[in-house]
Amino acid sequence: MRRQTEPDRREETLYGVHPVMQALEARRRSVERVLVARESAHGNIARALKLARQAGIPVSYVPKAVLQRRVGRNAGAQGIAAIVSPVAYADVDEVVRAAQARPDGLILLLDRVTDGGNLGAVLRSAAAAGVDGVILAADGTAGLSAAAAKTAAGAMEKVRVAREAKLPRLIRRLNESGFETVVLDPRAEVGWDRGAYRGPVALVGGGEERGVRPGVLEECSGKVAIPLAAGVESLNVAVAVGVMLFEVIRQRRESADALER
Repeated sequence: MRRQTEPDRREETLYGVHPVMQALEARRRSVERVLVARESAHGNIARALKLARQAGIPVSYVPKAVLQRRVGRNAGAQGIAAIVSPVAYADVDEVVRAAQARPDGLILLLDRVTDGGNLGAVLRSAAAAGVDGVILAADGTAGLSAAAAKTAAGAMEKVRVAREAKLPRLIRRLNESGFETVVLDPRAEVGWDRGAYRGPVALVGGGEERGVRPGVLEECSGKVAIPLAAGVESLNVAVAVGVMLFEVIRQRRESADALER
């Protein structure tokens, strides 16, 4: 598999208690400074400040209005933010190898998911499901922004995330190496719960407006749909992906339980 990493070179501002706590605990990136609203240094924020001081990270107390301007007027900062180094994307090969190392490896691939908040929600579900990694299309798909980190509520620090410039070619190679590549496609005739997901699986999801690109769709070995009530055109991508991930988990647990009987 070809190496494809794409770190953003700019400093970022994480905001919210859980994203900042996870950044301080996981140390996957350098935390340059923690900013705290003077009125908010209590509870979980106090725990975050203790972690920062133990690691020798500077803490600045600022008026709440100053903090809010830093993260954006409509962002929910919860009284704390952190200036961090850019997220280092994982290597695509690293993600694939981690999944290949297990008989039931699980990878999530995303195409045309453009909203950072939706991406963060997907990453939260992916971390909860224990995926081996998430691979984002390099073009037309949101990256690991502060908005994504806020919605992910710390999950961004717990799951490998890679970028891939040629997603159709990667899917073809996954097929050749024994993965079942299953795409969510509202036009599919097979229901989401009718597939068999007990071996290595790569789930593929797209944005709710346009779905995945035709080239991505063509390469997938299986297509499934989540049936919706009349008058409902689509599910939010984070909800749809969550449904699929936990269907995979459900089937695998049932299979394991059957073997133990």
